[in-house]
Amino acid sequence: MVNTTSDRGGLTMLLRDVALPVGLYYVLRSFDVDALWALLISALPPVLRSGYVLARQRRIDPVSAFVLAVLLVNGAVALISGDARLMLVRSAWVGLVLGGLMLGSLVVGRRPFLFRAIRTLQPGRADDLDARWAADERFRREWRAVTLWWGVGGVLLGCAVVVMAFTLPVDVVPFLDTVLTVGSLVLGAKLTRRRLATAAVRT
Repeated sequence: MVNTTSDRGGLTMLLRDVALPVGLYYVLRSFDVDALWALLISALPPVLRSGYVLARQRRIDPVSAFVLAVLLVNGAVALISGDARLMLVRSAWVGLVLGGLMLGSLVVGRRPFLFRAIRTLQPGRADDLDARWAADERFRREWRAVTLWWGVGGVLLGCAVVVMAFTLPVDVVPFLDTVLTVGSLVLGAKLTRRRLATAAVRT
């Protein structure tokens, strides 16, 4: 069964944290705002949202905290250097680090990083996930497989963004980065859901 609530939540997140910043960037550029400042200002919506969540709930999930740290550090470095291209690689850091963590967890961790992340982000499912992990070898194998997909995809996406950031015109990169990121996330989510749903049926 399709989880429409989850779908709407994922779509809202993509629009808010990905589409809104890139749209704001091009609006600012249409008013001849410098590329570096347009990139810095367009990064504010996700930063402000994370700050609001932290202030209201007194907590922030590890992934959001990491993304927030990347935005702040990358923005500071770009501002000090004055190089807009350093701002363009901010999403690459996210993909490379998270992808590396996922791949590393398959080698040194008891449970894959993606499984632990879902368990943390959806505490209501934690007991069921733990029970199935302990009892079902196929379940463990499928989670390792999708973690491998996401890990490889994250690293490849990060590398692609770095190449684009330093070889293409600055104003082209935010659009291409957004299309590539959104497309990868949507495709990855669909394939992951299908793979895990098929495993559940076979169990």
